[in-house]
Amino acid sequence: MNVLYLGWLGYKNIGDELMWDIFREKFNQKVDITKYKLIPSTRILQVRLRNNKYYLKDFDSIVLGGGSLLVPGYITILYNAIKVNKNINLFIWGSGIDWLEKKELDRFLSINSEQNKLKREFNHFKDKQFKHKLQTVIQHAKFIGVRGHFTYEYLKSLGLQLDHVKVTGDPGLLTTTIPDSVGNLNSKKVVINWGTANQNLYGKDEEALENSIVDVVNELITKGYEIYIYPIWNKDIAPCKSLYEKITDKKNVHLINTVLDQYQILELIKDARFTINFKLHANVLSAARGIPFIALGYRFKTFDFANFIGLDQLVISTSDPNFTENILTKVSYIENQGSLLFNDMSAIQQTVENDLDQIFEYFR
Repeated sequence: MNVLYLGWLGYKNIGDELMWDIFREKFNQKVDITKYKLIPSTRILQVRLRNNKYYLKDFDSIVLGGGSLLVPGYITILYNAIKVNKNINLFIWGSGIDWLEKKELDRFLSINSEQNKLKREFNHFKDKQFKHKLQTVIQHAKFIGVRGHFTYEYLKSLGLQLDHVKVTGDPGLLTTTIPDSVGNLNSKKVVINWGTANQNLYGKDEEALENSIVDVVNELITKGYEIYIYPIWNKDIAPCKSLYEKITDKKNVHLINTVLDQYQILELIKDARFTINFKLHANVLSAARGIPFIALGYRFKTFDFANFIGLDQLVISTSDPNFTENILTKVSYIENQGSLLFNDMSAIQQTVENDLDQIFEYFR
């Protein structure tokens, strides 16, 4: 039987690739691979699936993998799969919502406050059939795990029936297990993940954000820190070089101008005092290694992830008017509280693993 893993693969983005790697490893361990054949969604295959739904007949099961994939394009593929094969098995494995504008995020965050109990619908997608398609997929799916509580509440705001939808967390948390001894309270190493979102970020001004990070780096250098800058996507390499070139004191700054895989990133950050990260899965890897992080909240998904692990206070919006000052405040907070921030992370990882592993029970 053919099982399709549907994800944003083939674009040299480590976050999406590492979640595919995790799923594939678990699938090979837990499933009879003489009975089931696991197939990743290459770029070419995704084009075929979008343009001709009858290619979907080749699969007995489809797993929508980790990432911000609860969007019209991917949901339409799952919806079409039901249309061409009513007996197809569908699964959602840690996917999430993204792309809400900052004003929508702020309104969203106020829903459960004492000052605002109003229910609001945030259907920001242009595809007017998205809600219907998503509800059809949810009703048909065997297993549905979503990335965070914010994703769940967003889906709830659409009026969807979510009886068998579970908040399972981001699959990237399973990249590694936290060792007994993590980080180093005496370390003067700070690892910074930098890159681009092609201006699709809160504040919509990457140059201003880059200049603020330069100010942060300069301040960290005066505090005696040694800085390492690295990309997580091939399109992040040029922005990393640009950031590096703007720093005057390069003696204490190191540029990594190649995309590392998840294991090389874990090796890079293992002895860091803390990390500062642009991209979501740089934060996820830091959390998975037990290293305190400061997350640049450039889109909804970063807030969703930090909330799931109970560390909302480590996120700073890229539209914050006092970005430099407030990020340095978070540095001080980590310096004082860092050793306590991840006391519960091993338990969170175990819960995520237990919940996400339920999917493999359907391949027995």
